[in-house]
Amino acid sequence: MACAQAMAHPVAQPDETGTRITERTRKGMGMKHHHNIDELREALADKRGRIALSRRGFLQGAGVMAAGAAAAGMIAGCSPQTEGSSNASDPRGGEAMATTGSTAAATGNEGKTMGEVLGAGWLGEEPEIAEDEIASVQEADIIVCGAGHAGTATARRAAELGAKVIVVEMQPEDTFSALGNDIGHLNSSWQLDRVGIPEYSVVDFMNEYQMYGAGRVQPTLLSQFANRSGEALDWFIDGYTEAEKDELIPLNWPVVEGYNYKKGPFTSYVGTCQFGGSVGMTDAVKRSQEKAKAAGAQFVYGQAAVRLVHNEDGTEVTGVIAKDSNSGEYTQYNGRAVVLACGDIGSNSAMYNAICRENYELGEYKDCSAMSGRDGSGIAMAMRIGAKVEIATGGDMGSHAFIPLSPMEGVECLWLNKYGERYCNEAFGGPLLSGCAGAREPGDRAYLVWGNDWQEVFLNQLAGHLAPKEWDADAIANVKSYMDAAVGSGAEGDDTSGKFLYCADTLEELCDYMGMEEGVKANTLAAIEKWNAAHDAGIDTEFGRDPETMWPIKDGPFYGYPCSKRIGGGSLVATSGLLVTGRQQVQGQGFEPIKGLFACGNTSGGRFPMGYNGIMNGVSIGMCLCLGYTLGEYLATEDFDRYCTLGAGNADIKQSDKGMAGPPPGSGEGDAEGGAPGGDGAPAGDGAEGGAPADGAPTGGAPA
Repeated sequence: MACAQAMAHPVAQPDETGTRITERTRKGMGMKHHHNIDELREALADKRGRIALSRRGFLQGAGVMAAGAAAAGMIAGCSPQTEGSSNASDPRGGEAMATTGSTAAATGNEGKTMGEVLGAGWLGEEPEIAEDEIASVQEADIIVCGAGHAGTATARRAAELGAKVIVVEMQPEDTFSALGNDIGHLNSSWQLDRVGIPEYSVVDFMNEYQMYGAGRVQPTLLSQFANRSGEALDWFIDGYTEAEKDELIPLNWPVVEGYNYKKGPFTSYVGTCQFGGSVGMTDAVKRSQEKAKAAGAQFVYGQAAVRLVHNEDGTEVTGVIAKDSNSGEYTQYNGRAVVLACGDIGSNSAMYNAICRENYELGEYKDCSAMSGRDGSGIAMAMRIGAKVEIATGGDMGSHAFIPLSPMEGVECLWLNKYGERYCNEAFGGPLLSGCAGAREPGDRAYLVWGNDWQEVFLNQLAGHLAPKEWDADAIANVKSYMDAAVGSGAEGDDTSGKFLYCADTLEELCDYMGMEEGVKANTLAAIEKWNAAHDAGIDTEFGRDPETMWPIKDGPFYGYPCSKRIGGGSLVATSGLLVTGRQQVQGQGFEPIKGLFACGNTSGGRFPMGYNGIMNGVSIGMCLCLGYTLGEYLATEDFDRYCTLGAGNADIKQSDKGMAGPPPGSGEGDAEGGAPGGDGAPAGDGAEGGAPADGAPTGGAPA
């Protein structure tokens, strides 16, 4: 194949400057066929605005340009603006730059912790707990705060490998509950051998996941999930009876005959394990807790962690203090490792607004909150001693995106904005990713349109969060009942599905039924025509959608759904947490690990830096399980303290004086007002209301 291509497209020969000039280049630039290489080079330079140089002249010129660029950089950084400069319109000239620079320096934030700067107004300070207030002290190798998905997995795995573990859980034992139903993972024996799902490429998965996260996902955590999440799932359900395993549901399975798992650059990851029947998710987590206890782990219910035990500068943690919800007594738990698996920031709007800033601003400053109910106290405890938190552009499960959820859920049909214009690739990585474009579109709505082949559209989507979870006969029958009910409903539409769906014999009628004004109707008809043309041509040059995922809208009856826009304000769960290393060690100033402090589950960042991605159903709980499993293993078997000193003795890096000078370092002088307010978990003075309670706050909740 390579040889055939080489023959079809001869390799261009370089001229004496090393420039390769092909026949295509000549034709594309309107050049004649020059037999003399100097003539050709001059013509090329003419066309492209380049100076025609000999090889020697080129090399000499390159040296001059490099020196000149360095000099220009230094001059630009040191010289005042002239009247002819780009800033000449500012009457202050160079004075404006100086003023701007001094204003920036005057913030006084350089060298402060993220808690002091970001948390000003809501973080509060650590509660003061006198030594004589502590009723008892207990010792263990590992102290885990939170007995949810991540905390239980950490404790169980560490105990199985011989570590002494104490788990502190805020919920009472008799009413303990865990959120969720689905555990997303890759390549478990349950998937491959029992269900028959094809093996997935972990390499493809990691690269796709990083695309979802814009390269910001913690690579080692991602690698652990890609390579070991299947192992963790099999471990989690070990000991289940055959009947109980039969009750576990593989989501989006089976697929239709001929189903293409590749949708453009993305893979459809079917086969998430859903718990139901005789073993629900809470029962499953409780079973894992019992296995942890059998291995020697101690669980203490009804206690909330309120303060870390640490050295003066917050670089080392040696324990945690917890408060009993009934007696009010404090217990101090000391250990070599403290694991924060305390859940998210969902019920703390001040914290949520600050950390998930994009979601807050997309909602035009509507307070964010999540259904999880966790108040971020675990994250706040760490921030108060200098830990960093992941600042995510969309750190929750969906409020960063406009997801048009139709009666077919997040169906990847034709999406139109308020003007009746198509505005994105609707099938770009599932609705949580493709929905980001709609969040920034004008207006309060989207219009969804499809033809009579709705079943093909429904059954050939990319599997994942907010897409239909089931493609079986019952699911198809439900959707068919919605479609049938809409037929003949006219401009009234039909809401059998709980959402008003419209159906018409012609596209013009459909637009009228959906209440479009004439200009929007005209745009809609034009957009459908372009959509059909892209399908027929086998290429979508407008937005780059894989044509195999585009179903023509040519034959009626036609269906439409006008969807109200909702963005910002929070979601099911927040997914931004503490910044951690690949070993899940919490990071402080200089991004250095804080000795003895770890975070897992929704208390940890690094998993969904651009918001929950929905690459598969249940990926959040799947990560809680898998990364809890690997963390427990690591803490029980490795010398984890060594990474707090490893590398400190490396030689200094040599700095050359021959390169371009960088910007001068800031002076770091001058203090600005602000910082972490005083008080017992509440803001001081006129700070913003709300905040992470410092004393007695619910910490260590189940959805970790």
